[in-house]
Amino acid sequence: MQSTFHSKTDENGDLNQYWYSEKTCLVLCAAVKESISLKGGGGARVAFLSTPSLFFSLDEEERKQCVLFDFDRSLSLGSCSSQFEFYDYNDPTNIDAKLHGKFDVSYSRCLSFCTAEPLHLCLIFSSILYPKVIVIDPPFISQSVWENYATTAALLGVKDGAHIICTTVEQNEGLMERLFKCNVMNFQPSIPKLIYQYNTYANFQSATLSTINPELE
Repeated sequence: MQSTFHSKTDENGDLNQYWYSEKTCLVLCAAVKESISLKGGGGARVAFLSTPSLFFSLDEEERKQCVLFDFDRSLSLGSCSSQFEFYDYNDPTNIDAKLHGKFDVSYSRCLSFCTAEPLHLCLIFSSILYPKVIVIDPPFISQSVWENYATTAALLGVKDGAHIICTTVEQNEGLMERLFKCNVMNFQPSIPKLIYQYNTYANFQSATLSTINPELE
């Protein structure tokens, strides 16, 4: 059964938006929840950087502990307005000071992030005071764009280190290691309308991301 988000939200090519498949969203959200568990559980907060299809794959109760950072203001409409923060990767330090150091899990995907999704996905889950996960999905895969996202993640992440999950092209493997200390995982996301194949990268050991995506077999 198609999710409400996937069935009602079209990708905007002008914003370089590409949604993960519904099955991929389920796996990546499971990886975030696994990360929170590894961090000790508790009332975790999550920051999704330009990864709306992941954010909206969570149920309404789970989203109350999350923040979606995105360039597309249309995503702030409805019941999720209080969980939305406008984000422009061209101005990576323009983040409300009250959110600094609040997330300790992050997810990112590189291709386009400002409003795109499967490119770079940065998702952040954190405890009530200090988030535990950050997820990033930039709209472009260039080094300069990823570096801006890394600047933002450094502001948002907890001081003792956040869990980070990223998705981007194979050619960016060295960049993911340098910016986030992330290693390539077995799981590759399915992004149906994107011409590139992405890998998933994380800075922690994940049983969820050690699996092979059957969508790509």
